[in-house]
Parts: sequence; C-alpha cells; structure tokens
Amino acid sequence: MSLDLNLLRTFLSIYDTRSVTRAAAELSLTQPTVSHALGRLRRHLGDPLFVRAGSGVAPTARAVELALVFRRAVTAVDDAVDADRVFDPATSERRFRIALSDVGEATFLPRIMGRLADRAPGVSVESVPMRIDRVTSWLAHGDVDAAVASVPIDSSGHRALVRGERYVCVLPADRAPAGDRIELDDFLTVPHVAVDPALGHRQADAVLESMRIRRRIGLYVHHFSTLPGVVAGCGMAAIVPAQLAALWAQRWPIVMRELPIDVPRFDVTLSWNEDIAGTGAAAWFRDQVAGALTDA
Repeated sequence: MSLDLNLLRTFLSIYDTRSVTRAAAELSLTQPTVSHALGRLRRHLGDPLFVRAGSGVAPTARAVELALVFRRAVTAVDDAVDADRVFDPATSERRFRIALSDVGEATFLPRIMGRLADRAPGVSVESVPMRIDRVTSWLAHGDVDAAVASVPIDSSGHRALVRGERYVCVLPADRAPAGDRIELDDFLTVPHVAVDPALGHRQADAVLESMRIRRRIGLYVHHFSTLPGVVAGCGMAAIVPAQLAALWAQRWPIVMRELPIDVPRFDVTLSWNEDIAGTGAAAWFRDQVAGALTDA
C-alpha cells in the first residue's frame, strides 16, 4: 500500500494541533478537504486515528505509533528534497515548538525571541507547557523540536545552557528575616505555596523528605506565575530557582533568602531528538535557543 505524502502531512498537522479546523488553517486548506483526507487515511489504515475530545480530537493508540513513523518519513523526504537548498532564516516562515515550564517562559522566552527577531523575523515559536512525564515521548515523536528543563530528560541530544543554578526561598519583603539565609525554624513556621511536581522542580522537597522534614504547604498551584502575587500578598514562602527569584524581586515586594538545607545545584539543559531534529532548520533553531541562553 502506498500513501500520498500529502496525507501524511495532513495526519501530522491534525496530530500536532489536535484539531481538524486548526490543521486546515495551518495547511491553508478547507476543513472539508482535511476531513476527506482523514477519511482516506482511516480507510487505508483501518483505524479511526482520531476521536472527539472536548473541542478538538485526540489520537488513538495506533495514531500515536504512526506519528513517529510518519514524521520520520516526511522529515527524510524534506531533507532529501532540500539537500541542495540552505535553510534561510531571514526568509523562513517556519513554526518551531519548544517545551518550557512557565519558569522557562518567564526567564528564557524574552531572550530567545529577542535573538530570533534579529535573525529570523518571519519564524514563529509555540511554547508547549512542560510535562516532565510526557516530554520524552514528545521529543521521540517530534511533537516538539526541543525542550528546556532543570531535570534530566531521556533523549538523544543534550546541551547544558545554564550551569550551577540553585533554589532559594522567596518571602514577602516586610516579613523576611534578616540575613542572607532563612533559618530552619523560620522556614518551617511560615506557610508555603508549592507548584505542581509535574513541572519538574522537586529537588528541594526530595532533600527535605530524605531528612524526614516536611514544610507547611498551605497552597498548591499549577503555575510558577501565580507565586509572586501569593507570596507578596498572602505572607507565604516558596522555593524557586534563583534567576526567577531575582526577576520577581525587581517587580514585586519580594526578597530571596538562601535555603536552610543543602540542595544540590542543577543545570538547565536543552534536549532534542537527534533523529528528527538533528539537522536542518530544527538544528538551527536549537542553536539559536542555546546561544540566547548561554550568551545571557
């Protein structure tokens, strides 16, 4: 059985956008055309491939398996066709996808976009909310071109961007103890706000658990962006990366103190899949991300 390459591109667009409507817009086709193409694929492959989910669609187990195969096939064809053509960032309108936590969005995206604005004004970037439990699969299937995280990710390509980052405690300026470090008694007395472990920032809590110490957590949130308002306005503390704490201290009545426990420093690492994003435009994008962060 042979499949039209355009059918594979349609499949991948639906897979990436999780929407027939958005896929049609991305491919500059009508929605009936995309629906017809999906129907052909379903008949060819004997599987529904996508099922309704909320306002969009979700891939079946078979579609998840095929996504990696189809993406590699399309990438191989594109690379072969483009072998004699050099990727020109100055004229490209390609969209790149990068997985970032909201810490990464706040601290890294301005640097990344500033660099791209000078070198590739026509490209666009989609920031995909980080899920540590899923990002390895995203990279393996080409769902994202790259990922930036503070914990190791199982992928075929790695590059350290920010070395020796550390965690600190942030507190409201009017309630922070004197000195550079918060004492353990004060640390355990103040109520804390903690972020979703799926974002990948559990190193400090892991150390506390190993010491059989529990901080008093009064609030759990899903985004780091929620923290400065809660810390400043509710008299709570939080554990965050030092770069983010320094950024907040410029904009909010917040101060940072060193933690009362020894938490290992960590590297912020850029990860990718060498088979899918090891060459061409994806490799160029990865180099721009690395340059934006390491230069800073």
